[in-house]
Amino acid sequence: MQLITSGDVGQQCLRGFATISVALLFSCGGGESSEQVSTSPIVFETSIVNLGEMAPEATQTLTVKVKNVSASPQTIENVISDCSCATPTWADEPIAPGATAEIGITVESGSKQGIKLSKRVTVIVKDAPPVSLGIEGSVQTFVTYGPDSIDAPSDAVAEPSKTEIALESADSTLFTINAVLPAVNLVQQQTPALRQIVSIDWKKWRASGRPMKIEILTSHPKAPNLPVIVRRFIESK
Repeated sequence: MQLITSGDVGQQCLRGFATISVALLFSCGGGESSEQVSTSPIVFETSIVNLGEMAPEATQTLTVKVKNVSASPQTIENVISDCSCATPTWADEPIAPGATAEIGITVESGSKQGIKLSKRVTVIVKDAPPVSLGIEGSVQTFVTYGPDSIDAPSDAVAEPSKTEIALESADSTLFTINAVLPAVNLVQQQTPALRQIVSIDWKKWRASGRPMKIEILTSHPKAPNLPVIVRRFIESK
């Protein structure tokens, strides 16, 4: 009769555990999932489109191509933009295997100067993952100004001091102040210059109904209307 020591029992347990571990490893495909990751049957020719620099309040239309990389015809069901300033258009006809189709995208830059554009459109096809395209660019600056938000004085101040907003040409174009809406400026400067000052007359502001936004219009041919936010004074109780 063979005696089994506690050491022998320990070795047998270790061998049994190793055998079970190896069996589980092979049964799971070496630790990798046997399920294949599904991909979209259509692809964009590029993942990102750069629009370059755009003027404020401008529109630009680009055409991008998608290719059917599957073995069956594919139909674009929808193209979704993450922003209302990017409008896509596309055809409803099926795309044959290996063929391409065009998607038109009209992008609006908006009125804000000196910002980066980052948008995304996503193509939806039936029973398949969506595929996305990034759109990048920037909006040019033609007239800088500041401050772009100002504090209104208290009604208890009968003669509030004037508030000045400085405007400067960013591209060396001489300009004038064409209008301030509503007409709350103290003096209208008519001499073209690289720098202009708008002085807010708070009496005129009160008389105009205490608007929360003032717009400055310049003669610069490419500059948009320049908004200034007015923060109203809140009386403490």
